[in-house]
Amino acid sequence: MLKLFKHNIQPVSELSSAQTAVEVNALNLWFGDKHVLKDITMRIPKNKVTALIGQSGCGKSTLINCFNRLNDLYDGCQYKGEVIIDGKNINSKKTNVSRLRAKVGMVFQRPNPFPMSIYENVCYGLKLQGVRERRNLDDAVESALKQAALWDEVKDRLFEPAMTLSGGQQQRLVIARALSLKPEVLLLDEPTSALDPLTTLFIEELMESLKKQCTIVIVTHNMQQAARVSDYTAFFHQGKLVEYADSDTLFTMPEKKQTEDYITGRYG
Repeated sequence: MLKLFKHNIQPVSELSSAQTAVEVNALNLWFGDKHVLKDITMRIPKNKVTALIGQSGCGKSTLINCFNRLNDLYDGCQYKGEVIIDGKNINSKKTNVSRLRAKVGMVFQRPNPFPMSIYENVCYGLKLQGVRERRNLDDAVESALKQAALWDEVKDRLFEPAMTLSGGQQQRLVIARALSLKPEVLLLDEPTSALDPLTTLFIEELMESLKKQCTIVIVTHNMQQAARVSDYTAFFHQGKLVEYADSDTLFTMPEKKQTEDYITGRYG
């Protein structure tokens, strides 16, 4: 059942810079000779959930990888245009990428806990940032696990291997690992595609509470999920942004026929 008609949602065209977490201006990206992202311009609103939808290979994951410069890890990656976070173009050579990735967290399709304890997983990023005092680490681990709705399940087994957790618990652990750094933006790339329906619902409910603390951008192929969890939705096709609006509007009254054809299952 689609949960539509969310209230107090401002049209994307009216978002000010102060209301924007990520601003993308004329962004183009190539992997070698392949032009993957084509003139993307959009504003991601603060403390909302924005869903990116579209066929496989349309550029959704590549776009969110631009928000924390993960595409830099691929040979032959070139880009033009701006991605502005906190008033700065993160594509600048002056950007401290390590700090950027602390500020912009990422959760991938499949849970990827590190081969260490639950506790060490959560505080891994903090230690990389130079946090060493045990009390500070303890407080951060507890806070992050509570935010990820995992504390009650693991508080008595913090020093057991993370791999002993179930798949759904591992995904929440990875979310806690990102939250421990208090990110401004949390990127979720198909975070529930490998999970069972009950755990998927749990993660979706978690997103609703987490957006009070940070901006969330989720890539999903699931139209029902996008409609349930997101405040705004952007539809991509072959590297281009076709339509971007509040989710109520996009799923009930899309402006473009191509968008309507996709969300009604005529292709994709």
